[in-house]
Amino acid sequence: MNEKRILKALRRGDSAALEQIIDQYTPYVFAIISNILSHALPREDLEEVVSDVFCSLWYSRAQVETGKLKAYLAAIARNAAKSRLRRLKLTEPLEDDLLELSLPGPEEGVLALELKAACREAVDSLGQPDSEIFLRRYFLYQKTGDIAQALGMNAATVRSRLSRGREKLKEHLEERGYGDANSDQ
Repeated sequence: MNEKRILKALRRGDSAALEQIIDQYTPYVFAIISNILSHALPREDLEEVVSDVFCSLWYSRAQVETGKLKAYLAAIARNAAKSRLRRLKLTEPLEDDLLELSLPGPEEGVLALELKAACREAVDSLGQPDSEIFLRRYFLYQKTGDIAQALGMNAATVRSRLSRGREKLKEHLEERGYGDANSDQ
C-alpha cells in the first residue's frame, strides 16, 4: 500500500481507503489495545475499542501526516485504551506514564510540561534501538518477548537494554534538576 496515495484518498472521504487501512493495521492496533486492556476487558470489548480507533481516524483524517499513519494510529489506540480504563475506573497494568502528572496549579502544570519535554529528550537521546525498545515497552505496553521478536533480539538483551535505559534516563533527568535527592526511589 502506498501511504501517500491512500491518505490522499482517505482525506477525500474515500471509504475504500479506510477499509485498506483497517485491513492492514487492525492487528497492530489490536496489539496496542490488548497490551493495555486485556487484563480488564473481554475480547469483544477490545474489538470495540479497535473499531473506535478507526472511527477516530475517519473523523480526524485531515490531520494525519504522510509517513506518520502508523504512529498516529498508535497514539489514537493508546489514548482510546487509556480512556476506556478511566471510564471503567480501573488502573493500568503498569504505573501510568511518568509523563502524566496530576498537579494542582498552573506553576506545577508548567513544570509538568517541562518534565514531559525533558523525558522525551531523554528517551530520544538513548539512540536506536534503545529508544525504540523503550517506546515499545512503556508507550505501547509490549512485552519484552514481543519486543525481542520484533527487533530480532534475545529477550534478555531487551531486558538489559531497558534496565540500562532507565538508568540513563534517571541520570539525564537528574542532570537537569528533576531528581529528588530525598527520594528512596
